[in-house]
Amino acid sequence: MKRTPINRVSKRRQRANTIRKRVLEDKFGPREGWKCALAGQYLACFGNLNGHELLKRSRGGSITDPDNIEILCDGHNVWVEDHPTLAHEIGMAKHSWEQ
Repeated sequence: MKRTPINRVSKRRQRANTIRKRVLEDKFGPREGWKCALAGQYLACFGNLNGHELLKRSRGGSITDPDNIEILCDGHNVWVEDHPTLAHEIGMAKHSWEQ
């Protein structure tokens, strides 16, 4: 019996990731010039810079909507996840009904 390995990323997700990469570059420029949206606030920046969805996918958000993405360092991304009420107050998180 021939076994085919399972793809780590589906074809659909690969297409979405390609679009997301283009959206991030269009909105924020080349990756080398990115800056954390919360730099100097709450804690020191550390780690890689990545796109952060204000409205999570689990709440109906899109990973390809430029209005739903901000750049955060790994440290601030963890901080936002650990402090959802304060993150919502400062605009780094949205509720599902705020679409």
